[in-house]
Amino acid sequence: MPSPILVAYVTRSGSTAEVAEAVGNALREAGLPVKVARVQDPLLVGDYRAVILGSPLYMGRLPGAMHHFLARNRHVLSSMRPWFFVLGPWTAAPKDFEVPREQAKQQLAKHSWLQPAEVHIFAGRLDMKRLRFPLSLVRFMPPLRELSKTPLDARDWEAIRAWAAGIARQLRSAA
Repeated sequence: MPSPILVAYVTRSGSTAEVAEAVGNALREAGLPVKVARVQDPLLVGDYRAVILGSPLYMGRLPGAMHHFLARNRHVLSSMRPWFFVLGPWTAAPKDFEVPREQAKQQLAKHSWLQPAEVHIFAGRLDMKRLRFPLSLVRFMPPLRELSKTPLDARDWEAIRAWAAGIARQLRSAA
């Protein structure tokens, strides 16, 4: 059996975890062994033949847990080309992806040794009721009060599965 693929993620309100599971399921459907786990879990990254990392983007930044994971696993990840997916905008309008794409690249550039195979931006979900403190305070700001009443979910599950299937094809052809 080939070495497994790691899909590791950071999540605050569960949205990125759901996308990571969908990526893992798409890879399994392609016949690849996969482990889906949080970056905070004890992981031996060197045991995996490929790594896919997922993170939300909050106010232009990746969560500290992702930066810690990258620093902790620098030695192994510097010899790999991990894929990244980032959940950014709350809408699916193409113009809304430009700024999060640049912000994600700037965040990853803090790890100059890192050479990702791809940084892919997906639309995310915003449910103000699931945000934890201090981010939860934004729901009381006048321009955002209306958003706090109805969750926004712009995740494109078909695009997520297609992206993962593309990675599966690359991994199978490299085997």
